[in-house]
Amino acid sequence: DYVFSRTQVAPVNPAHAASLPPVVHRLVRRNPANGRKNYYVGSHARSVVGWACGAKSRELLDDLMDRATASEHVYTHLWRAGDTVIWDNRCLLHRGAGYDANRWRRRMRQTRVCGAGPTLDE
Repeated sequence: DYVFSRTQVAPVNPAHAASLPPVVHRLVRRNPANGRKNYYVGSHARSVVGWACGAKSRELLDDLMDRATASEHVYTHLWRAGDTVIWDNRCLLHRGAGYDANRWRRRMRQTRVCGAGPTLDE
């Protein structure tokens, strides 16, 4: 959830945190475009629903993140002028990297396509 994710980096104002209740997502999702299954994990994941032991739940999520971010599963784009990168957020764990904003201009465009969101009710 957002609050859990942000508190890993910096404190979150308690009033703001209270306005953002946790959201439950499926751990395994099926991409409707190709039928393939994928894990829905990331820094937002706090625990696995239905697991009695919080430590074991955290251990599983950490293991899945380690596997997902192993070098053989990571793509790092080496940007060149004119590049365009397109991805499907339903099956991608993405993370930005720092860059020199005074030296490089960054222009981003985002397009969203209608579809089911990553919620437990899908």
